[in-house]
This record gives sequence, structure tokens and C-alpha cells, in this order.
Amino acid sequence: MVNIITSTCRSTTRNERPIVILAGWLGCHSKNLQRYVQMYDRLGYTSLIRIASPASVIHAMINGPTTTDTDIGDVDDNDDNSSSSEMKHIAINTLQHIQQVQPPHFIVHIFSNNGCFLWEWIRHMIFHQSSYNLQNKLLGIIFDSAPAYFHGKVDGLQSALEYVGDKEQRDKLIKLARSLDANRVKCRHNEFWNGLCNDTYGSENIPQLYLYSDCDKLANVKYLEELIAYRRQQMSGKERVWSRKFVGSSHCGHLKKYPAEYEESVGNFLEFCTAANGFRRSRL
Repeated sequence: MVNIITSTCRSTTRNERPIVILAGWLGCHSKNLQRYVQMYDRLGYTSLIRIASPASVIHAMINGPTTTDTDIGDVDDNDDNSSSSEMKHIAINTLQHIQQVQPPHFIVHIFSNNGCFLWEWIRHMIFHQSSYNLQNKLLGIIFDSAPAYFHGKVDGLQSALEYVGDKEQRDKLIKLARSLDANRVKCRHNEFWNGLCNDTYGSENIPQLYLYSDCDKLANVKYLEELIAYRRQQMSGKERVWSRKFVGSSHCGHLKKYPAEYEESVGNFLEFCTAANGFRRSRL
């Protein structure tokens, strides 16, 4: 499932406004992201919503982009568009849209692992595909309740699937998740987590903001803070890795519980990303 919503542009034309890609969480619908669209409209950004189907998230637990993909190219009408390749297709369509619109710059706002799986493909295509030239337009990445450490098991995914669709749909998705090969899930988890810890794609110096909670049942705070600390060691300039921990907010529920604080954190981060002297400013 792919959703696009562009905010109402009052003072500038669409291609003059920067774009934020909102990569929704598992089971998310465009209506669930309206508060984020409104927030970014106030901050001067046009929102581009991208949401992968629950089935594609399950397939992403055993399949991800690899550096052996030298040229993905355009989407062919005859190409496989099943849930197993949906993440790739959404990423392609997203980057093609940005190339067509030509905004001054764009950022990626990721929600949970569903957003992270899509970010893997977007990152891979930007930094490894010859048909895209968007490296200089990507100014920042925001991780909301992400990434979630799933221990190389499907248990956490099964918990997340409780919030998806009706019972019949959930039962089918859980059955699909349980059918995954355990060894492949474990290997894929290690690839996924290591790829976010040790970013060797060329995006390692792009500023990052992590928004998370102290009690998130899906995105464990212990693993997240270990990753944040590691990223600060790895990236040149610790001020490029920002973080904001909220108290008592649910998974992907920080803006709802703390609207003013959340918007302030995002706004300050965006100013840092775009300011000429941003690298000398303090992180949150």
C-alpha cells in the first residue's frame, strides 16, 4: 500500500518547499499520519506518505537490499509487484517522485521497523544506484520508535500484528510470519541491525534524530540507546546524532502525548540540518 499526501502550500509553490518522506509503521494508514503532515506544514515541509503493506514487512524480515544490485532501474509494468518486492517498488517510486519534483532538499522520517525496512531500500538506491543523483538533497533522517531490535525472531512482529486489520487478516499474517525460516530471519536481523549501526552506504555523516520512549514494548530502550551511543562514536562529529527520550509514551505515540516537545525537537533538528553553521550547534 502506497499513500501520497502533499500539504497545502500557502506561500510557495510545491517544488520550492522541501519534502519529508513519512515512512509509516506496520498497520498504519494515511489518516494516522495527519498530525505529522500538519506539523511539517507548519515547519514549511511538504509531506510524502509511504506505507508498505503488512505482508511486505514480513517478507522484509528475510529479504533486504544488497550491494550486488548494481542497477535496479525503473519499475516495469511486467515486473513482480508482489509483497516480496513491494519495499523496492515503493522506494523506486518515491525517489522518482523526488527527482520529478526537484525540491531544494528532503528528509526521511521513519516510523518503527516498517519505516526502517523502506529506508534500507531508499538508502541503497541513493548511494548505490547509477540512476539516482540525490545524495546532496538528503539532509537528515529521523527515527521515531526505531529501529526495533527483534532478536532474530518473529515474536515481536507477531505482537505488532495484533494491531493490524481484522482477525482473519491477522491470522493469515501470523501464519505467514511463522512460516519464515528461522535461520534466514536470524541472519537478516543481524544484517538489518548491523547496517543501521555501521552505516557504510555513504549516508554515515547525514544528521540523525532518534525519538523514542522509556517504556516502548516494541522498540526496547536499552538496544536503542546502545545504538545511539555507537552511532555517536562512529560518526564524524557527535553533534550529528541527536536524541530525545520521552517518558511514558507508546510506540509511535510520542507526538500525540507530547505535541509541543516533539515539534520543538523536530524543528530544532531541521534548523541544524539546514543551517550553514549547523555542525557547530549542540545536539538535544
